[in-house]
Amino acid sequence: MYIAHGPISYILNESIQKKKISKLNTEKQLLVMIFSILFGILPDIDILILRIVNIPSFLHHLIFTHSIVLYLFLWIFLNLFFWFLKKFLNKRNRKVLTDELLNVIQLSFLIGTMSHFLADILFSYSRIFFPIQRQFTILGNIFATNYFASYIFNPTFAIEILLSFLFLLMFYKRYLKEIKLLKILFYFLISLSVILFGVNIFMNLNTYNKANHFVKNSMVLDKDYDKIHDRYDWDTDSDGVSNILEIDRKQMISFIKSISTGKYLVSSNASFLNKIASPFGGFNSYRILSQAYFEQNLAIEPVLIDYFRMENSLERYSVEIKYIDTLHQYLNQYGVESSIDTPGGIYFVLDENINILNMGIVIDDENVSTVLGDDQRLILHSKSEVLDIYSSEDIKVLSIP
Repeated sequence: MYIAHGPISYILNESIQKKKISKLNTEKQLLVMIFSILFGILPDIDILILRIVNIPSFLHHLIFTHSIVLYLFLWIFLNLFFWFLKKFLNKRNRKVLTDELLNVIQLSFLIGTMSHFLADILFSYSRIFFPIQRQFTILGNIFATNYFASYIFNPTFAIEILLSFLFLLMFYKRYLKEIKLLKILFYFLISLSVILFGVNIFMNLNTYNKANHFVKNSMVLDKDYDKIHDRYDWDTDSDGVSNILEIDRKQMISFIKSISTGKYLVSSNASFLNKIASPFGGFNSYRILSQAYFEQNLAIEPVLIDYFRMENSLERYSVEIKYIDTLHQYLNQYGVESSIDTPGGIYFVLDENINILNMGIVIDDENVSTVLGDDQRLILHSKSEVLDIYSSEDIKVLSIP
């Protein structure tokens, strides 16, 4: 999670310590609110700490700085600190920092930090019991993140938005004067969030979702320890050979067969559902290949971006490319021309102006993997079907040497 750690901490703290907090005056209640939000965010401060100690920040869920054990020790230390504080504060400050307030803050720290770890493992993976190697998740195996969908189209985002609006509603009821229109607005936004959550869950269950690479049930983010997240690394094993050229074609074909069972949505014009499937990660012809590469921890997008940048002499970080076109150019340069009977061969359908109309992967003597206009779910197609549909177009097959 990114934005809801603070709101979750506040909501849980208000629910668990409702009676104690209600006995405090308004100023102290505001102070508790601020502390509860800060405590909920606190574990993510390790993102900054890791930069200082030269460890990639994207690993923060997998090392000691994001461990429940560490924060339990910090909570014990906080208790000792408050015990000494009570002994040495003068009477004037003790009127402000009363036992009731300090006790609420102490428990707020525990609730806030523990809620952070609970939220972290809701949809993602984390070694919350470091140094135990096992990575824990609650729903991450069911509602995994899609490789092609942006964050707003994942269930996690919908949950974060819903909890954030619930937090704002609670804040409004406790601290703001009653404004009927504002109250209606909050309930409306909460209702929309619930609908969004339902839509995101439905689409997640109907798309293939794997945006992380796993080895022996453990998430691997930097295979070669080069401090580059593998998803953005053009050479994940640091052997000087780009990911595109290192594919195991037998594994690729086996994986594509395993997902081409009619279960997963594709992005096409077949129905309204298929038309909106693309931002949720529905397969198109290029994405089938990209996902097959990623299954072997060989992300092809960073290869294509670097290639496009060099070919066009671009000196900027932000680059927008058409991956299918750049892939065609890359394989023209580094691949070998093959026939439609070459298993693992990547074919491109070209019009008379050499514009790419579609692409696919040769599976075996009879089948290819591609997405056609009338497809609703991902299935294999026969070569004869594809050749008939594109009988007037040129089909060029390129293979990895």
